[in-house]
Amino acid sequence: MRRTGRCIVAVVATVVSLAVAAPASAIAPKTERFSESGTVPFASCDGFDIIVNFEQTVMITEFYDRNGDLVRVRGWFHGTGELVNTVTGKTETGSSPSMFFDNFRTETTSIVGLQFHNNVLGEGIVALDAGRIVIDWGTDEVIFEAGPHPGFEGIDWCSILAGEP
Repeated sequence: MRRTGRCIVAVVATVVSLAVAAPASAIAPKTERFSESGTVPFASCDGFDIIVNFEQTVMITEFYDRNGDLVRVRGWFHGTGELVNTVTGKTETGSSPSMFFDNFRTETTSIVGLQFHNNVLGEGIVALDAGRIVIDWGTDEVIFEAGPHPGFEGIDWCSILAGEP
């Protein structure tokens, strides 16, 4: 009997807390999905240029508090692409499934996942940016970093795409 009484009290307490929390809940998130593709210039090298042919799918979700203020944005990206030597046609492929989180309360952006990776046949991974980075909006500085993050500028794309296909 005593055990049943505790169970009833626990159930009632849960129901009451949910009922009280319901009016104070946040506004439903808004999600936008889109895909895009194209070709863009990427780098100029000695004797050739590099272009990128890409396709990407993007999903952006905005989260609001009960007052309707934007408190967080989550972005999910999945892209694939080709880096192409415009003279020889040498092509390397890569992909970049990743996510970001904008936190309007802490004024930070967290980027997580595989920003990009590129493989060369017979050599394996020649370019890799993966892990987690947290950026402060006020200073635009990285305040946390885990994983390799050379960025696009830290990779010798001209050497990777030099030569014949």
